[in-house]
Amino acid sequence: MASLQDINKRFNAVMPFITPIGVVLGLLLGHRLDPYRFLGTYLFAFITFVGALGVSYRQFAQIVHRMTSVLLVLFCAHIVLPVLVALLGRVVFPTQPDIVTGFILLSSIPIAVTAFIWSTIYDGDAALALSLIILDTLLSPLLTPLTIRVLADTSVVIDQGGIMSSLLVMIVLPSLVGMLVTQTMPKVAKGAVLYLSPITKPLLIAVVVINVGVLAGSLSFSWVYVPLLLMNFFVIVLGFLLVYVLARYVLNVDRPSLVSMTFTGGMRNISAALVLATTYFSPLAALPVILGILFQQTFVGLLGGVLFARRGKHLSS
Repeated sequence: MASLQDINKRFNAVMPFITPIGVVLGLLLGHRLDPYRFLGTYLFAFITFVGALGVSYRQFAQIVHRMTSVLLVLFCAHIVLPVLVALLGRVVFPTQPDIVTGFILLSSIPIAVTAFIWSTIYDGDAALALSLIILDTLLSPLLTPLTIRVLADTSVVIDQGGIMSSLLVMIVLPSLVGMLVTQTMPKVAKGAVLYLSPITKPLLIAVVVINVGVLAGSLSFSWVYVPLLLMNFFVIVLGFLLVYVLARYVLNVDRPSLVSMTFTGGMRNISAALVLATTYFSPLAALPVILGILFQQTFVGLLGGVLFARRGKHLSS
């Protein structure tokens, strides 16, 4: 009989293929999922809580010794990338500010918890990855709404307070509780992760299905959206390569740090973005987010194979 760890590993391996299926399922079920819309926020809060288990406040405090790496990732993820995306979006979609806003949301949402999984798969620096994820998570109620407010078109109505509240409930508070449990009851936290991690995978799919279903009746895909597909792919690739190039050739970090910085710099918490998009923005703004779900998980596996397949302690610059 397979152990819980084996089950979790199998889930991790197939998630890039299952997540797009969740998008399709949501489109097929459509508004039949409307009664379950409220569950998205709470399911995601639980997923975040489980993701924070295993990180204590003491471990998180060690981030002060890695501030150069941390600041580079945050600078790229929350300043350089969103600004480039906003500028490019206005060129490609000059008459569709909602789509541009969707791309800004996609690029400014906090780091995905799954970035830690991919970091460990390719022998990254686990402590650095976790610290970056937690720090970015804690800052998200300030950074994400502020970025959208500054970069989005003035014609787009933005509920900044609502976005902040949702990020607090979905991400910040569960993370703090998870770290508190780890700090005060490390054995309990370790055991809980073993049992709860496999459960979070189908719950994440449920979040995707519910939120895509809510939008299904408002979306109409056509060849008109080919530029949107191309830009979405470009934005996701840019997020990874921007951090990779600067970390490797400017900071000249060691291989484990490079792996973790690349994945945390490139992977966005798109499921959280989807919840925000369906709650606070128009259906058009949700399009880049939905496509981001399809592209990110697929691309991250390819990226890891290309950049980090050859293992070793250091990468020469």
